[in-house]
Amino acid sequence: MIIKNGNIVTNTGVIEKADVLINGNRFVAPGTVLQDETVIDASDLYVCPGFVDIHTHGGGSGDFMDAEADAFDNAIRFHSQSGTTSLVATSVTAPVEQITKMLSIVRQYKACPSLPCRILGAHIEGPYISLKHKGAQPEQFLRVPARDSYQFILDNRDCIKTVTIAPELDGAAEMTAALTKAGIVVCGGHDDGDKPSIMPVIEAGLSHCTHLWCTMSTVSMRDGVRNVGLCELGLTDDRLTVEFIADNHHITPDMVKLICKCKSADKLCIVSDCLRAGGMPVSDTLYILGRKQDAEAQRFLVSDGVARLPDGSRLAGSIQPLSQMIRNLVVDAGVPLHDAVTMASLTPAKIIGEDGRIGSIEVGKLADICILDHDLNVKMTITDGKIIYDTLRTQ
Repeated sequence: MIIKNGNIVTNTGVIEKADVLINGNRFVAPGTVLQDETVIDASDLYVCPGFVDIHTHGGGSGDFMDAEADAFDNAIRFHSQSGTTSLVATSVTAPVEQITKMLSIVRQYKACPSLPCRILGAHIEGPYISLKHKGAQPEQFLRVPARDSYQFILDNRDCIKTVTIAPELDGAAEMTAALTKAGIVVCGGHDDGDKPSIMPVIEAGLSHCTHLWCTMSTVSMRDGVRNVGLCELGLTDDRLTVEFIADNHHITPDMVKLICKCKSADKLCIVSDCLRAGGMPVSDTLYILGRKQDAEAQRFLVSDGVARLPDGSRLAGSIQPLSQMIRNLVVDAGVPLHDAVTMASLTPAKIIGEDGRIGSIEVGKLADICILDHDLNVKMTITDGKIIYDTLRTQ
């Protein structure tokens, strides 16, 4: 397969009117005047690496916590049609047996060789988070590392990529050291910490911040002393990478501009944090966050394109895919296209250690592509060298 005359988006800029040759499931050559039997004309279009979403709960009516094939398939379909070619399936705070059931399905899908959007593993978001900043997560299942075992995470290290913890919790540093040693990326988030409580956990291996500004500690006065929180440390500590939800609701364009003044695109990634409502009816519809069979699961309401708790007190997650967030960054926050795409592809791949095979259009990497038009709408998704979604050639 050859993609002809496209504007190839790299992490440093846009290469105009260039070709990309794919052999099987790998990129084999970039350049011009390349030849192949199957030709896709990408004239006046942007040829981007497939997007990598390292924090998403589902979409297309499915939540990964449903732990059912239909839910996984629906979510995968929604994200693949939006240009995402790899994702990390994200849990919510729940009983351990529900999380481990979800992990068993993640393990099955992780082993599948030909999905429209591959599942790289799981992100455990809770239950080791703070009560104050639990967000939309159910407080009755919260755990504390020093008191409640996290052995189930270590036992499932083969399919867990990332874990979010609140660094001020008792035992957080020891848990971070153990998970880091096991090859799991430890993320700070849903916390109520300050610099004195957070720094030992960074020293123990915490390397990433979960959805900046959202249910996260910030500047505060405690016992007469003012201290920064995880938000400010995430923006200023070069050891930390940061993710944010660029849906114009959780993070506004002005907030994006501030984030980009503090961190470069190689330290920033966007995440969808998408709920099952992604791609579904959005007018005053009530949905379930987490396992749909759970009578105690949190409900959320989608209205005016935003997901909130039914009482309207807080946001519940997003309903947008990464492709729409890229458009938000470029159009509303003035972020250069190549930086926005890097935040949705190469940087998230690096954060989870997958950049050797995905995240950029480079010789030898898996042939994952999203083709965008000039309005940054998805026209085609290619995963592993196979066309998954195509409105370019059917118009």
